[in-house]
Amino acid sequence: MGDLALVGGEPVRRRPFAPWPVHGDRERALLSEVLATGHWGYDGPMEAAFCAEFAGTLGAARAVCVDSGTAALEITVRALGIGWGDEVIVPAFTWTAPAWAVVQAGASVVFADVGPDWCLSPASVLAAITPRTRAVVVVHTYRQLAEMDQLLSVARRHGLHVIEDCAHAHGARWGDRAAGTMGVAGCFSFQNGKSMAAGEGGAVVTDDPALADRLYSLKNCGRPARDQLPHGFGGNRRITEFQAAVLRGQLERLEAQCALRDERVAYLGRMLAGAPGLTTLPAKPQVTRYGAFAVPLAYDAAALGGLDVDVLVAALVAEGIPARRPHEVVYRSALWRSGLDAPMWSDRDRAAERLGLAASCPHAEHLSARGGMILPHQLFLGSAADVDDVVTAIRKVGDNVDQLPRVL
Repeated sequence: MGDLALVGGEPVRRRPFAPWPVHGDRERALLSEVLATGHWGYDGPMEAAFCAEFAGTLGAARAVCVDSGTAALEITVRALGIGWGDEVIVPAFTWTAPAWAVVQAGASVVFADVGPDWCLSPASVLAAITPRTRAVVVVHTYRQLAEMDQLLSVARRHGLHVIEDCAHAHGARWGDRAAGTMGVAGCFSFQNGKSMAAGEGGAVVTDDPALADRLYSLKNCGRPARDQLPHGFGGNRRITEFQAAVLRGQLERLEAQCALRDERVAYLGRMLAGAPGLTTLPAKPQVTRYGAFAVPLAYDAAALGGLDVDVLVAALVAEGIPARRPHEVVYRSALWRSGLDAPMWSDRDRAAERLGLAASCPHAEHLSARGGMILPHQLFLGSAADVDDVVTAIRKVGDNVDQLPRVL
């Protein structure tokens, strides 16, 4: 296949992959409807319709829309009454939002390790529980669903709330249960790169009507209902009718997109069989439908002569494949560690404790440093030929790995 593109060869692919986000006549019609009504703000008919449709699709009793996935997590922790003196267990291998939500509520973060599935390890959760533990935030990571049966069992035995972070799991199902409906609440993100996109936005689903009412109050300036005076201590976490309109269109596309991605990722797994270095993660028999923010690939550096994962990613990007490194470990992230300098602390040592900076999660650290890479979910919404290009690029790099030390 010639020289690698990173050292001057011809790349495998020059044309772009499937665009994201996707929109069409349905979104345009719904947006025009909002423009015509003059009701552009919050608590409008479009938001009410989306909340009902989203909850119904997932099999949840209620959905409460907010302005981001981070806000969804934050108000859920607060609505559960978690605060000063409490601890919440969060995976170390994820975006900072779950840990941020805990700290914003006044509680302390306790980081737990992840397993080979890149999701929260039930054994690590069990080891992290103390008398102060109130909840576990279970993150479904990239395309992976966490081991919900085991995690729910641990939580029940210890009287803990389970909050599902489903920012990467729109449409996913564990058996006959939708992601987001197995814990006390499920938190979703509609940020531009997510598999339901409205630029920004989020939602919480729950079967607990009292919790749903508290969530609504917290996202609506403390008001228990529109046109009533505030009675609580909440901020403005509302979405607009325009976001709700786009989301109604996105929801209608979700099932078909999930099915197509599942088909394409299964094809990727088959085509990578025998290729050195990169493999898709094993399927879980309990998962009957996957959602996705990205497709994770496990990396065995020894199979490519110890090649650094950063060089591997750079080589694939040069071949036209938009590969990326996965999450940083939260407690090692510069974003998270900068919290030590936040004005909210009066005691820096106490701040380090509440931020969980002394954590040690070896598997999370391995994954973050050298254990894998990710591919954006939209690569798997095109043709099988698109997946062929991904495989061709991976095999090309593997076959020509001896060229790469020249660019280190």
